[in-house]
Amino acid sequence: MKNRLIKIVLFILFISSTNNLFSQNQIDSLKKKIENYIESKNIPGISISIVKSDSIIFSGGIGYANIEKKERVTDKHLFRLGSISKSFTALGLYNLIKESRYSLSSPIREIDKNIPFTNKWEQTDPVLVSHLLEHTTGFDEFHAHAIYNKIDSVMPPVINMVNDHNQSLHSRWQPGTKKAYSNPNYIVAGHLIEILSGVSSSEYIKENILNNIGMESSNYYFKKPKGKLFAQGYQRTGNTLNAIPFATINGSPAGEFCANAKDMTRYLQVMLKQDTTIFSKETFDRIEKPKTSIAAKKGLRFGYGLGNYTIWKNGHLFHGHGGQIDGFAARYIYSREADLGIAIAINRNGDANAIVDEILDLLLDIQNQAPLERKTFLIPKSLKTKFSGFYEFKSPRNELLAFSDRMFGGFILDFKEEMLVRRRLLGRPKDTLYYAGNNQFYFEKEGVPSAMLIESDYGKPAFWIHDNYTEKESRTKRLLLFFGLLISFLLVIIFFISSFIWLIRNFIKKKRKNPINHLVLFGVGLGLILIFVGFGLTMSDTKSAMNVNFSSLLLYFSSYALVLLSIISIYRWTKLPSKKGFKIFYKLTSIGAIFISIYLWNIGFIGLKLWSY
Repeated sequence: MKNRLIKIVLFILFISSTNNLFSQNQIDSLKKKIENYIESKNIPGISISIVKSDSIIFSGGIGYANIEKKERVTDKHLFRLGSISKSFTALGLYNLIKESRYSLSSPIREIDKNIPFTNKWEQTDPVLVSHLLEHTTGFDEFHAHAIYNKIDSVMPPVINMVNDHNQSLHSRWQPGTKKAYSNPNYIVAGHLIEILSGVSSSEYIKENILNNIGMESSNYYFKKPKGKLFAQGYQRTGNTLNAIPFATINGSPAGEFCANAKDMTRYLQVMLKQDTTIFSKETFDRIEKPKTSIAAKKGLRFGYGLGNYTIWKNGHLFHGHGGQIDGFAARYIYSREADLGIAIAINRNGDANAIVDEILDLLLDIQNQAPLERKTFLIPKSLKTKFSGFYEFKSPRNELLAFSDRMFGGFILDFKEEMLVRRRLLGRPKDTLYYAGNNQFYFEKEGVPSAMLIESDYGKPAFWIHDNYTEKESRTKRLLLFFGLLISFLLVIIFFISSFIWLIRNFIKKKRKNPINHLVLFGVGLGLILIFVGFGLTMSDTKSAMNVNFSSLLLYFSSYALVLLSIISIYRWTKLPSKKGFKIFYKLTSIGAIFISIYLWNIGFIGLKLWSY
């Protein structure tokens, strides 16, 4: 979202607010200009909080909270903040657990033995409270059938939500090793708040966290609250904005938090000041530092703490979180060394990060940020020898979609003096990192290392990059799989197209040939296409993914049809006509169809019932 207008406007806002020379009329005039700007970008409205530790640079709204009613955004309009909820749930549980006989290192089964999760390492590596808050449990992401709550009219006990997500609550690896962002982690965290406090998680956080900060209007709203200023959410389709209803998710502690600009200024200033009248110094330190992942245990300080990301922006270390939920997107960040906090929310599906970046570019440029200072070192030969090679992602957020990262997300590590070059699967350079010592690496513009060479618990070379865990694997095997699938897919599609043409021509001929061979592999191609169509249509509307519908049934039956017809195509080898070229084409295509079927079966797409997944 590059535009001079917003930079000019924010520059004036910054200068005027810091020098107390800005009149209300000038502010109103600038707000009108921004309204024109965001209208051109199809953003209905923005809630903005920009603060220093001792002053508010800007707090308010620009644009429309509700287009139909011509209702403008103010600093009191509540916006849905999605996953920013996790920052407050983490504060609530950490605050509560310090007052109990438990700690962050307590196994969650000690607090409630009936939580429906599975962990085959529980005897030696139990799931701890800290694992929930740092996303190192190994739990899967939301499953499609459990994302939304269409039953309850008032917020149920969080244990009901936990039970609904039981299919996600399975440790896919040893807890406290890899990090994979999982909303169900924070649903379980909300349940622990209720167990330990004896009241609802939202009530406890409201009374003990939000009220102490001074966030008067903010809360976890299960339904759209009555009697409060609340922004309408919108979905952009092409150039059209459509109002969408408030859809309740089945995971309040993970994503139902709502706040306005006024409340977010208070939160940001508390975090900038490290206000010990509200939270202890220990609390501020702990929430901002990851400790449970394998990389954190080996000394990497960059990552996800307790509901709190580490981010390097514009020459400074920031902390914060982002969030998206139906019709809304949000982001907040703060940096004590830059003495700057920013919170943005928009009432349209999209990305709030670009607006935050624009504000950062403006304000930190004004402050004449110092040049990047850091030490780099030559990479030891022992590291180059041990860690050179191809790496695959091994900590997928969503197990159903893990094939995408594993198939297309691998990279090669290539070492040069003090530099590490990451190359894509086929060898093209991706980015460059610089050695910071102690097996840690900076990205080009970072002042804090965010990547690390490590060994897995079973001695395998691994590379931690931001929050992603990768392991050294065979590039040859990956290339064989990649090109095997690519060639198989091309063969099936080419045969599908050529058979379609042949079938039409055969139909209009007076003397027709037996079409069975063409029909079999034509059906394979059609089945493959319908699998992708069914999956895409179902997941494009996650509200209906929990129901049996046309698109989910299309995926289910098409997947079985693909397998059945692929097997029949092998049987048809004995019935092929005498044409040698056709025989070769047919056999290669049927082998490709079997290869695709085996792969899709292996990743869970054959017989996939999204309505119950």
